[in-house]
Amino acid sequence: MDDSLHFDIHAQARLRPVRRARAPQRAAERPELLAIEPINLYHWAAVALVTALMCVVMACAAGTPTLTRAASVTSAVFAALGGGLMLGAMLRAMRLRRSEHQAPFNTGAS
Repeated sequence: MDDSLHFDIHAQARLRPVRRARAPQRAAERPELLAIEPINLYHWAAVALVTALMCVVMACAAGTPTLTRAASVTSAVFAALGGGLMLGAMLRAMRLRRSEHQAPFNTGAS
C-alpha cells in the first residue's frame, strides 16, 4: 500500500527537437490528405436524416412546449437538409450516368 502513494518519479530531460521542414514531413506522414475524393452526399444525407430522427425523439421527450417546438423546428430543418442532399446525390448520379452514355460531339464521322 505504501508503494502506491510514492510519487517521486524521475522524468528524463526533454531535448529540443531539431527543426525540420514541415510540409514534406506532413505530406509523408498523412498521405490521405493528398488524395482528393468526392464528397459522399449519401453519407451526409444519412447523417442529416438520422439527426432529424433524433430531434423527433427529443421533441417527444421534451418536458416543455418550448423545447418541443425547438426540437420540432430543428428536426424539420435537418429533414429538409437531408432531403436536399439526397436529391443532389441522385441528380449527380443521373448526370454522371447520362454523360457516360452520351456520344462525343467531335468524332469526325461526318
